[in-house]
Amino acid sequence: METQSSSLASSITAWINHFFREREVILRSDSRIRYFSLSTRLQVGIVLVWVMAAGWVGFASVGVYMQDDLLRGKDVAIQRSQDSYRQLLDQVSDYQLSVVAITRDLKETQGQLQRLFDQNEGLRSNLTSTESRLRYTQVERDRINAGRKALNDQFSLLGRELRRMTGKNNGLETHISNLRTHLETLEAEKNEIAAEREKLDGRLWRLNNELAESVAQRDHLSETISHLRSDLRTVMLERSSVTSENDSLRSRISSLEARLTDVDDEHRLRLEAISERALNNIHAVEAVLRKTGLDLERIAPMPEGMIMGQGGPFIPYHPDLQTERSEADSLETQLELRLSRWEKLRDVYLSVPLIVPMKDYYFTSGFGRRKDPINKRWALHAGLDMSGPRKQEIMAAAPGKVIRAHREAFYGRIVEIDHGNNITTRYAHLSSIAVKVGQDVGLGEVIGRMGNSGRSTAPHLHYEVRFKNKPMNPRNFLRAGRYVSKKG
Repeated sequence: METQSSSLASSITAWINHFFREREVILRSDSRIRYFSLSTRLQVGIVLVWVMAAGWVGFASVGVYMQDDLLRGKDVAIQRSQDSYRQLLDQVSDYQLSVVAITRDLKETQGQLQRLFDQNEGLRSNLTSTESRLRYTQVERDRINAGRKALNDQFSLLGRELRRMTGKNNGLETHISNLRTHLETLEAEKNEIAAEREKLDGRLWRLNNELAESVAQRDHLSETISHLRSDLRTVMLERSSVTSENDSLRSRISSLEARLTDVDDEHRLRLEAISERALNNIHAVEAVLRKTGLDLERIAPMPEGMIMGQGGPFIPYHPDLQTERSEADSLETQLELRLSRWEKLRDVYLSVPLIVPMKDYYFTSGFGRRKDPINKRWALHAGLDMSGPRKQEIMAAAPGKVIRAHREAFYGRIVEIDHGNNITTRYAHLSSIAVKVGQDVGLGEVIGRMGNSGRSTAPHLHYEVRFKNKPMNPRNFLRAGRYVSKKG
């Protein structure tokens, strides 16, 4: 790792020296020549300063440009809104003035038409009277013809004026309809503006209410602060009297804490002593059970979290370990684990056959490979053959329940006892059986008498110890029993 880092550093140094190698600047002025040397460090410093300055200028320019764009956009939007509102107001005013002018023109046109109709009616009445008078005089007839011609001319003028006024009225009506449509649009926009104004008024009202609530809260807080100040003065007055009481309480608490510390120390010492005795008993029982050859981890597995005091792994102490548990809690937990372990080992220990099933004996055949006494061929002997006085009592090597008590071809009269924890013992070639199947027997209780029944050459006891129906060497159990006797 160090070689790689050194090679990387050397390569970076070589790259810098290659691109920023030492240079000289020659300045010639008139006949004078000056030399300025630029070292590698100076060049690197100039480049770094230039890069930092360019980065800062770019960052500041982008920030100012973005800020100016945002402000400019907001100003433009506000200006557009104001211009649109002013234009809308101007258009409404113009439309109102146009409507007033059009109404005035219509009224004037209506008056002119009324006057023309009145004149027409007068002319007709005059024409009637004139026609009546024409009957009498030619002069009057000529005058009437001239008046009729004048009236016809006037009628034609009136017709043209009336057509012109009708076209103008149609144009005015079209313009009025357009104005009404535009006015309706303006009314809708005005309603929208009014709705927006109502929203703004509602928001302003809510803000006013919130402001009023804030003022009320401020007044309430001021009143509360005044009450607290008065309470503080009262407390300050009472503090002197409480101080003496606190001093007495502190002294009492100190004495109680000292007493509690003593009690905790005594409790811890007791827990340690009990835990140590339990651990010693556990070690003693484990030593006995291991001498039997049983797989202790399968029969009585170690409780989770239990660390044995002897022979366990080295775990260095660190302040971060068990930060939420006191020392007493740790001792109590360890004691509970050890007592649980002791109870399990005790149950196993009571079920293990550790005594010799007969008083007077000597071994005639061991466990394992041997020559069969009848056919002289090599065979596996699953137990111990023990001989002694004929018909002496055979005892149960451990408490348990009888699961076999009958006669078989090879074992002869046999008794098999289940001691729990998958441990059983067999007693074969008996001359008589003193127990029944299902009967509970205690340690050392007589279960039968030694004999020569079954496949046997002479009176003896064939004694087997089995774990999960697999034969084990009974000598290991007998040695463990002698070990217990010596320790006792």
